[in-house]
Amino acid sequence: MAIQPIVAPPASAGSPMDIVENPALYRNLMIAGVVLFGIFLIIALTLQLVLPDATLSGYGITFGAESTFLELAVFYALLSLKKVSLNEVAGAVFYGKALLRINAGLHVVPFGLMQIKKAPRGVQEFQCPGEPEKVFKGDDKDPLPEGMMRPIRAVSRAPGKGQGGILDRQMTLSVNFITQYAIIDIFDYVANFGSTEEVEKQLRDIGEIVLAETISQNTPDGFIKRLPKTNSTIVVKMRERFVNSGVDIISTRVLSPDISHDVSKEMAGIPKALAQAEQVKAAAEGEKVKRIKEGEGAASAELALLNAKADGQKAIMQKLGVKGTDVLASEAARGISDKTDVLMVGASGGMRDVMGLVKGAQSALNPGARRNQQSQKGGGQP
Repeated sequence: MAIQPIVAPPASAGSPMDIVENPALYRNLMIAGVVLFGIFLIIALTLQLVLPDATLSGYGITFGAESTFLELAVFYALLSLKKVSLNEVAGAVFYGKALLRINAGLHVVPFGLMQIKKAPRGVQEFQCPGEPEKVFKGDDKDPLPEGMMRPIRAVSRAPGKGQGGILDRQMTLSVNFITQYAIIDIFDYVANFGSTEEVEKQLRDIGEIVLAETISQNTPDGFIKRLPKTNSTIVVKMRERFVNSGVDIISTRVLSPDISHDVSKEMAGIPKALAQAEQVKAAAEGEKVKRIKEGEGAASAELALLNAKADGQKAIMQKLGVKGTDVLASEAARGISDKTDVLMVGASGGMRDVMGLVKGAQSALNPGARRNQQSQKGGGQP
């Protein structure tokens, strides 16, 4: 998304006005300066031609009159040459009266008739209320140490309905902002401010007013979310004030507010707590998956074992020609005794049936014994 430039509003009745140049007076003073230089030069040449050997004596000093006036002319010319660097804005004045804005380069400014005013052309930047190491962190009741500055503080509003976030609380915020500006007109700048200290003082006043109003209407969370809009508001307010002032406001950026140390410390621990919670959640999910997979494996193994047993029992039934109950009984008998007959005294009822199944199972497991029993039933034939 393209950033739209913020256009400065037109000058109002309360805005500083442009300082008008006076080129006619500048031209007349330049002529006067040339004339003055010419007078010195003509006097020197005249004395050289008319009185080549004339000397002036006084207080024990003797010197040639013609050389003196020539030296004065040269000295006056040197004093009238002024240089303006590329990184400066400048203008010629006549004892405070604006004459002409001049560009970078070497200029003739007649000594005694004109003066030159200069200011830095480059972009100036300052952090309000000051660099972090120069902002006093103590209580406002404490005396301010030398070289330190008070912070910009404002109280946010109380949270409204539905605002239950960590930063949706009423608290005192410390804020600062960075502003870039440039001096673009020497006469307007000198007339309205005269120094960069005054410029920065007024910029700070405007920034404090806008920030205090914005913070008081928002919770800390709301203030942070609307920082881009706050930046635009401050720039517009500053440019309204600095129209025709000789100073151009390039940009202003509000830094994220400084909340209390305790709140910052607790907020710093939130990511760690969330990470630990995610770690516990992941471990629990892993254990759950592990148990499910282990259960599925055990069930699959049990199912495979049962299928194998069923296939074996079916094979026994087909090979021996017995019923399924006999095969099941043989399995039960195998669990009790592999070869030995079991005798239970007093067995009756259901237990008798069980023992019958056991005996049947033993017969099923011993084909030789089964054939003997069948031959005995058939007539005692071996």
